[in-house]
Amino acid sequence: MKKNYLLTGIIASAVVLFASNALASTAAQIFTDPIYTFATYDNASGAYPVVTAILSRQGAVSGTHTYTSTSLLAQDSTGSLDIFSINETTYGYAPQVGDTIYAQGQFSPFHQIPEMNMFQTSTNAANIFQTGVGSVPSPSVFTIPQLNVATLPQGIAGHLIELDNVTISGGGTFSSIFPTYAGGNVSYTVTDGSANNMVLYDWVTSYSSAAALGGAAVPTGLVDIIGFDSVFTSGSTSTAEFTPIAIISVPEPSILALSALGGLALLLKFRRQK
Repeated sequence: MKKNYLLTGIIASAVVLFASNALASTAAQIFTDPIYTFATYDNASGAYPVVTAILSRQGAVSGTHTYTSTSLLAQDSTGSLDIFSINETTYGYAPQVGDTIYAQGQFSPFHQIPEMNMFQTSTNAANIFQTGVGSVPSPSVFTIPQLNVATLPQGIAGHLIELDNVTISGGGTFSSIFPTYAGGNVSYTVTDGSANNMVLYDWVTSYSSAAALGGAAVPTGLVDIIGFDSVFTSGSTSTAEFTPIAIISVPEPSILALSALGGLALLLKFRRQK
């Protein structure tokens, strides 16, 4: 099960931020860091990473559960990272899609998702703040064969992804209705027109945007899905899993379900850009 997003930390000033001993890095540079390296996600050229999706929002509610922290995807010209366990109260900042950001934290890949963990260590204080507003790229469109791999390439890992013209099946007791947080994480199968299939992992325990689907009917026809890819490894077996944060019925523009807190505006923007 994905670790819960819990965070304790301190509020640090911009002076402290820039005095950190972590050098400014692009996403591609951070990908090569040893695990648990304290890194600064700040493209040194001045092209700050832009927030492309809010995966979980502090204060979002699914059933009786309230999510305690925020996580997001942020992309620069070299790649994309999942920045998680952001306590908006602690940092005094509520990230929004389109924000350009400066972030410091511990590089901690999880299920091949390149994550930056925003908790402080004994020598380094994690920080995040907005530097401006940037242009939000559309999600990258991939196919099931491209996503259903044992090792995620940097062009997929940590990116917001769109998977088009697929059907959803399986889900056991949740085959008809998507689960809320109380239902736990559920595995479905997505299949394309060429009979390629892979796991659709509804990761409600970690991502409020996935849990926002809870209570909606599982579609029986073609859909486009926006989400992110990961790989779960057990022993010698690695399984790619695509987690949805928005599902759009085909033909458009009928919207089945979408991420919480601002997801509608984000999704419609994506569809206009496509």
